[in-house]
Amino acid sequence: MCFIYFILCVLLPICIPVPEAAVVLWGTDHIGSLQAFLLGVTGSVLGLAIMYALSSMATCRIFKGKKERRQAFWLQRLTQQHRCQALGILLIVPLVSDEVICAGSALLKIPLFQFLKIGIIAKIISVGMISFSGSFGVLCGLEHWQIIAAELLMMFLASAGLQYFCKEEDAKRNHERVYTDH
Repeated sequence: MCFIYFILCVLLPICIPVPEAAVVLWGTDHIGSLQAFLLGVTGSVLGLAIMYALSSMATCRIFKGKKERRQAFWLQRLTQQHRCQALGILLIVPLVSDEVICAGSALLKIPLFQFLKIGIIAKIISVGMISFSGSFGVLCGLEHWQIIAAELLMMFLASAGLQYFCKEEDAKRNHERVYTDH
């Protein structure tokens, strides 16, 4: 059962059109919260890396024309300032599928290492909230609205953490650019 759950988590960001919550809840019911969390985060991050790599290869073929490159550059400039925070929030909150997020990240030329850092933080939060929310609520005697409030607080803290990491990355990139441009 663990292997099936892990494979499902790997395939989620690549090709399975099922919400992450459904797969994680199924895994939690069958293998327990802790294993569902560990395998879910590991499988999801591996799936994100694979989908990012596939998207990167496809992006090279898509943007061969001058018009497409110009539009991609415009989109890249438009999202430059807050792309890490937006990416992290989109990986936590299921507004857009992970497939689209991976393809968009490759399109925006977000470095794989930075994408995976954001993905790890986001998947720890999203899979953790799903797999542990029921048992945590029962253990602490929390009501449903209190669990939701705690999850929103965690998302806020994660967004602040992502903002810190992204500023640090941007500062390193700008510092390297100063010394390589001369």
